[in-house]
Amino acid sequence: MELYYYVDKHAGYNDNHVVHAKGCPFLPGVDGRRFLGTFYTANAAIQQARKFYATALGCEHCCPVTIKKNLNHTNSVALKHMA
Repeated sequence: MELYYYVDKHAGYNDNHVVHAKGCPFLPGVDGRRFLGTFYTANAAIQQARKFYATALGCEHCCPVTIKKNLNHTNSVALKHMA
């Protein structure tokens, strides 16, 4: 099923911009996010977000990305949300 994805306009931990799916409790307010589009996978949304922010990562709550042994850690989820 397709979901709506957004990226946080404001950088957080390690200067990363976090990608969120609609309905995520950590999704920023309307003024603090950029709509990315609808995607079937979080990975596709993260790739779209990197067109705007090279350091975009997936939210650990709504957009976890599985790391395979032969891939680098560039698609790993954001470590922690800033309180």
